Amino acid sequence: MSCADPTDTEANNMITINCSGLNTCKKCAENPTCLWSLERQSCFVDYGTPLLLIVRIETDCPSVSVASSVTYLPHLPYVYIVNVSNDVTGFLEYLDQTRVWCVMLEVKRPAWVYGNSIRCTPVNQTDLGFNHQTLMTYHCYVIFGDSDTILQLDDAADNYFTVYDEYHHGYRPDESCVTCHWDVGQFGYYYKWCPSRNLATGQYRFYVGYSDTNHKAVMPANNRFSATVPASSECNDLRIQSVEPLSGLWTGGQQIIVKVNNYLTLADGRGGVKVTVAGRDCLRPAMVDFRNSRITCQLTAASQNYMEPLAEEQGPVVITYQASLLTVESTQTFRFVYPEITDISPSCGPLTGGTLLAVRGRHLDAGSLVTIEVAVGDGLTPPVPCEVVARHSDRILCLTGPSNRSATGTVNVVFNKTLSVQNGMAGGPLMFTYASEPILATGQQLEGIASGGTAVQVRGTGFSCISDATMYVDRGGVRQVAASHCHSVNDTYMVCGTPKLDGPRAGASPERLRFGFHVLHADGHVSDMPPPPDTDGYVAHADPVLEEFVVLPTGRSMLINGQDLGHGYRIEEIMVVQFSKNLTAVTCNVTAVTSRHIMCESDSPDSLNRVPVIVVIIGDQLDYTVKRRMNNTQSESFRRHLIIISILIAVTLVFCYYKSKYMNIVNLANTIL
Repeated sequence: MSCADPTDTEANNMITINCSGLNTCKKCAENPTCLWSLERQSCFVDYGTPLLLIVRIETDCPSVSVASSVTYLPHLPYVYIVNVSNDVTGFLEYLDQTRVWCVMLEVKRPAWVYGNSIRCTPVNQTDLGFNHQTLMTYHCYVIFGDSDTILQLDDAADNYFTVYDEYHHGYRPDESCVTCHWDVGQFGYYYKWCPSRNLATGQYRFYVGYSDTNHKAVMPANNRFSATVPASSECNDLRIQSVEPLSGLWTGGQQIIVKVNNYLTLADGRGGVKVTVAGRDCLRPAMVDFRNSRITCQLTAASQNYMEPLAEEQGPVVITYQASLLTVESTQTFRFVYPEITDISPSCGPLTGGTLLAVRGRHLDAGSLVTIEVAVGDGLTPPVPCEVVARHSDRILCLTGPSNRSATGTVNVVFNKTLSVQNGMAGGPLMFTYASEPILATGQQLEGIASGGTAVQVRGTGFSCISDATMYVDRGGVRQVAASHCHSVNDTYMVCGTPKLDGPRAGASPERLRFGFHVLHADGHVSDMPPPPDTDGYVAHADPVLEEFVVLPTGRSMLINGQDLGHGYRIEEIMVVQFSKNLTAVTCNVTAVTSRHIMCESDSPDSLNRVPVIVVIIGDQLDYTVKRRMNNTQSESFRRHLIIISILIAVTLVFCYYKSKYMNIVNLANTIL
């Protein structure tokens, strides 16, 4: 029964495997979407239809192999025997009931099924045309049925056998020879090579190609001379086993190590070997490890003057042996890469050096040598080296050397002494700053209030390399640390928040307290930054006390009264808002502060007359709710309104009293009558 032949590559039932490209039973049946037809010796998409002589699982595949593929002239005639085992489907019984032939030298010869084997008609020296040759290789295959279906062997190389002119005692003529079979499209190619050092055969080359399915098909003309073994080949004799490394610097110059089987046999000791890596020549190939068959070669330089390539180059390693007219392609893909730097951290460090600098990016492990330096000078000062301590594909770690002065310079990464990379993702160079240890300037006065949360302006040097800083103040043996952190504006100026203290209380005199800064440097180390010896300390003032506010007759100015005002904070840190759920709506802008008053003005005329309560916020830790105080005119008017309302209430009460008494007299008179 014949098997249906659907188009295997169509997306039917989500099938995407090209089953027709699998040309042996085991390769076909190991894929659950395919089935193998023993009758047609082909692989098809499995639609689940019950069919005869079909194999769906690999363990049901018959094993088909040749008894012997080598013979000698004295042993002729030769019988080509194909053994079939694990026949669980009755394939041999089917063959026994149909016609079977062997095709050799384009001649169909009868064949028969004997037990578990297929035996071809014996061939003698005359049939083979063997005369005075050292050896000859012949193509032989089995066909059966009315369609002359070709029997597919487990190893297609078994379709070839070799006849040697004599038997060499103690020496196998083919022991230094290599053979390979591979498929390209519908054609199967067979290659056999024996080197000149083979005592029995001398140099021998046999190369031919036949269709896997149509024995009448002609081998393509461009494949007839030089054999090219594709990466998909499973030939162990010719395999490129490994390539190290699998990526290299785009500029070239790197040494490549390739482990390849039978290199000396295929090169035949005469040189004449060409190696290309991803399309680029790899010069001076030489064997460096005879035991493990490893060769080395040197990649040529790029042809674009080291300019960054527009696209990444990649491809296999290809070895061409001129002696054996053979080209072998690796399954491994080699990539030429151009290193990229994305960022560095930290961006600064101390003059003494020793900063662990991390350079991040892509392909940073390319090349055999990498150096890093910081160009801190104007071209006359030598760059400062950064000693590489670790290297990965995405980062390089190095320790900065010392610098004799504070400066900012470009980080330059050099690969293989030829390619310099210094630009980051934004296109500009990545900069590293050498800075002195941070020091506070002398003669500055820092002050705040007990509640803290105000800002102090700090001056000094070396602030650019501060990653984080926090102010602290010592009072009564207890160190209080500010809740907010410092913000470095430049190398000499930063703004810091003040800590909350438990004093001084309202009305008390200011206190001078010891202070300093906890500093986290950009390179990760932590230090303490105390004030210089001539500093009087941190001046802590009592919190201001706010009492009431009045609106001036203009209606757009407000005067807030209080005590201990104007010390320990700046005018910019005072905010006056209207009392509501939203404390961000500014009522007026503070314009002046004295020891007793805060003056603020509104942008809108008469806008403050409708405000009964305000909230005054000082810094980010202290706020007051302040009520409005009425002026004299408003108080007199209020008193007049209060007297009038009191008189009206009294008159109403008297009227109600006499009305109630009159009604009682009327009710009594009515009762007497």
